[in-house]
Amino acid sequence: MINGWFKIALQKNILMRALKVALVVGSILMLINHGDVILSNGLSIKESIKITLTYLVPYCVSTYSSTEAVCAAENMPSINQLMWKFIKQKSSELAHCSITVFNLFIIRLQHTKIIIKIFNELHL
Repeated sequence: MINGWFKIALQKNILMRALKVALVVGSILMLINHGDVILSNGLSIKESIKITLTYLVPYCVSTYSSTEAVCAAENMPSINQLMWKFIKQKSSELAHCSITVFNLFIIRLQHTKIIIKIFNELHL
């Protein structure tokens, strides 16, 4: 199911919309947040990474919102619902595994107590 969500997110129309939003919104944010650094010729690698992230955030937001809109229109589960289902499933598997490990630990502990008891009886 999560693959279906990503398949929608990678559709050409959604990608193109997200790129346009990223260029417009990212450019505005970049000028607001990093314009002084660019004008002062102080562009470092650190600033370049920050600028890249400035464009990446609106891209991700647009992709997410467009994909969620398509999912809602097609009566498909949202990524939040899919992730919650995945987390619940993995939590259940982890709980089962934890119980198994705990039971094995208890059995081992009981065996250890029996061995200690036998050892103590042999030395008396």
